[in-house]
Amino acid sequence: MNDSESGNKAQQNGEVVKNTGQFIQHIAYWYSDGSIVVRVDNQTIYKIHLSMLTKLSKVTEEILTIPDNKRSDDPNREGTSLYPLFIPGTNAQEFNDFLFWLYLTEWESLGDDVEKERMCTHLLKLADMWEIAAAKKYAIHALDMVYLSPSRRLELAGKFAIPDWVRPAVRRILDGKLSQLKDDDICAMGWKVYSMLVNAMEMLGEETRRTALVPPGMIKDPSIQCTDHTSCQSIWPKLWFDKIGRDLLHPKTPMKLGGIVAKILQDATLTHPKLSECCRLDMVLHCSRIIFADEDIVTQVPNAIIQFHATLA
Repeated sequence: MNDSESGNKAQQNGEVVKNTGQFIQHIAYWYSDGSIVVRVDNQTIYKIHLSMLTKLSKVTEEILTIPDNKRSDDPNREGTSLYPLFIPGTNAQEFNDFLFWLYLTEWESLGDDVEKERMCTHLLKLADMWEIAAAKKYAIHALDMVYLSPSRRLELAGKFAIPDWVRPAVRRILDGKLSQLKDDDICAMGWKVYSMLVNAMEMLGEETRRTALVPPGMIKDPSIQCTDHTSCQSIWPKLWFDKIGRDLLHPKTPMKLGGIVAKILQDATLTHPKLSECCRLDMVLHCSRIIFADEDIVTQVPNAIIQFHATLA
């Protein structure tokens, strides 16, 4: 068995691996005044400042605690160049990105969104695993400044308990078409979440058709200024469908239920020679106060997804 195979086996067994020259010092994170030497794989070792890590959280303090039975000047003590302390649960790229945050704190020098997403996601993972509240808050804020697809945000929201991302992501998906989601998007958010979105889209479709074909009820007590309310009542269903229903059912660019009120408030939307001006104004006011069912659906679905995500913790 060669040194590499021996090191791999020892690492898997949680044993201490002696540095016989197989490790490479990290070019950026090897500080001459560093107080502990660590590794996360069988290639690279880091000499960093123990106090900066242990103060971050109870978890980092625990995983970096050196057994008391070893003197600080003992060359066989873990955390030295000869016996680097192994940190499990991560890899070199993730740890590099974490140290970048730890030592620089500001990431303005980062490149494009792809690089920012990678670094922030790695930071988010380790911050969540090691219970570092400050790092998790920073990563979430930084990712808010990066473009992420709705499915990616739902994926990260589920993994790292970020409920604030769920509602905007669901709204963006439901404002579009589920057919626009690719297999990778569905796998990212998970089939359970996708099934909730499918059900929500079906409910929105049913509610949209119902709203298009069944107008809000005409006001029963018309203004005394209306001289022919029977005529107003008879034309109202056709007027509603022509002005609102057709847009809701448009085969290519259907209007969302949430757009009804804005259209109704346009001066010429609900005008018709057989609809008196007083009844028109009454119906504009009445319809503008209606809370259409899409808001309930778009509220219920994120809540259900958040509850589901809570079961994954």
